[in-house]
Amino acid sequence: MVDGHAFPVQGAQLALVRDGRVLLQLRPWPPGWELPGGHCEAGEDPAATAAREAEEETGLRATVGGLVGVYSWSGLRRASDAVYWGTLSGGEPRRSIEALRLRYVTPAEFPATIFPWCRDRVADALAVAAGAPPVHRVQPVSSRHVLFFGLRWVAVGVDRVRRLR
Repeated sequence: MVDGHAFPVQGAQLALVRDGRVLLQLRPWPPGWELPGGHCEAGEDPAATAAREAEEETGLRATVGGLVGVYSWSGLRRASDAVYWGTLSGGEPRRSIEALRLRYVTPAEFPATIFPWCRDRVADALAVAAGAPPVHRVQPVSSRHVLFFGLRWVAVGVDRVRRLR
């Protein structure tokens, strides 16, 4: 619930906050950096989904601190996701089929291939963990977004080749 409004959600993500940084994971497909998370099971509390998915994907257990916000899609997708922030409570970081790499970042340190919608979610998580109220955002995802994100991966490859010369 954000500002007294309930939004139906189908997925949940967790922003693990540590020392002003948020944990991102590199997903293999579609490739990109994102917050851990996944689809809510029938009847499952989205906060429980976020914590469960974070542990399944990263090996890290978290204590959920609160709701960051609800992020509704417009365009190619029409669902909503709930994003929570939390703190590390145990576990060991590990790779999984859903998380090839893990990295703590600030908004100034985003990887070039972070999913476009994740930027707001990380910044919002840091703000809400510091005391700001939860937010509701509508995040567009169109063919144009998909195309330009794909081209970003090409640019990263070209940059690596140039540095090797």
